Amino acid sequence: MFLNFKITNYRSIGKELTIDFSIRDSQKLGSFAEINGQSVNNIACLVGPNASGKSNVLKSIVYFLRCTHLSYSLPPYRYTRGFTTHFCCKDSPTEFSTEFIDNETQYKYEVSILDSVVQNEILQKRDETTKRYSYLFNREIDKGISFGKEIKINKRDLNRLGDDISLLSLMLELNYFEKNEFLLLREFYSNGRSGISTGYNSRFRLDYISQILQNDSNLMEELIDELKAIDTGIFSLELQNTKSKFRDPESGEIIEREMSTILTSHKVANNYYSLIMSDESSGTLHYIETFIHLSKVLQNGGLFISDELEQSLHPDLTGRIISRFMNKDKNPNNAQLLFTTHNPWFLQDLTKTQIFITEKNDEAETEVTRLDEIAGVRNDENYFMKYIAGEYDGRPKIRET
Repeated sequence: MFLNFKITNYRSIGKELTIDFSIRDSQKLGSFAEINGQSVNNIACLVGPNASGKSNVLKSIVYFLRCTHLSYSLPPYRYTRGFTTHFCCKDSPTEFSTEFIDNETQYKYEVSILDSVVQNEILQKRDETTKRYSYLFNREIDKGISFGKEIKINKRDLNRLGDDISLLSLMLELNYFEKNEFLLLREFYSNGRSGISTGYNSRFRLDYISQILQNDSNLMEELIDELKAIDTGIFSLELQNTKSKFRDPESGEIIEREMSTILTSHKVANNYYSLIMSDESSGTLHYIETFIHLSKVLQNGGLFISDELEQSLHPDLTGRIISRFMNKDKNPNNAQLLFTTHNPWFLQDLTKTQIFITEKNDEAETEVTRLDEIAGVRNDENYFMKYIAGEYDGRPKIRET
């Protein structure tokens, strides 16, 4: 499980910002897990006005995790791509860090980047007896790389490391760790506020979804049962391969290729009618895609990141997703949910350590405040009512004209 994330100087984030999943014994309420003698929340919710930086908090974490895992093998995820600092801090480094528990071992990983060059990168492991960290490797731009006693790396492999590549990414990709190590960093899911879009991308997204279902019959059955349970009118699903023609948006050429598609079956008065999945409602499409990834995260453990979790969904369905992370039977491996929302209704089901108020300060920097950091907030409050009454701030300041 992730214990925390810290971000400095990325997009609208200026000074260090922390998303903390850890809680004290006195705060053990709602959905949390006990791991390595620590109490850790399964859920973190960011709420606040538009343009407060909620999405940027999620983007920073997704960017950090993707670069940590993929910057060696995939150039699009190197620190030269998609890198944006706060507009007031262009000459200052961007810094990411996280503490997490993986296979009953606690780690701390930090990286600092300036002008697309990694300045510092350190991976530390905690001794459970002394509760102190010792480094597995320490990379400094002026001093080179030093390794702890547990790490030995081939010099030829080390020569492959570029200034814009994470050393941890290289070591993960070249199998310097066991396959079951650092799964939290390797596997997470972010919806990117995507849904299933129309037009050019929708064909590829449907093809992607259908191939996942084609390779996992259990997931297919689980999805069909879920679609029946939530009253979509869908009775069954059928996978088909078809040839599709479309215009490449870059070259303008007409391309034909075989793609997978999904047909949905509806039962009406003992008659069955089929639809191409793209003809289903946007809410149904979004829920199907969300459920596929949600099922994997809940089954294996890990982090599910969702920007505007309620997008295109009825509040009952959004609540259904959140409740799965709270249910020990549905969430046996302590998967974590990090999401933003514009619907404060969901706050009433959360604890004050699971709610983060997001606002911009006078220097146009995103700040987050965990609700338990606000003096006087009690455990038995109705956080929904208090929030909409403006008692926690984090609401747009609208002026009548």
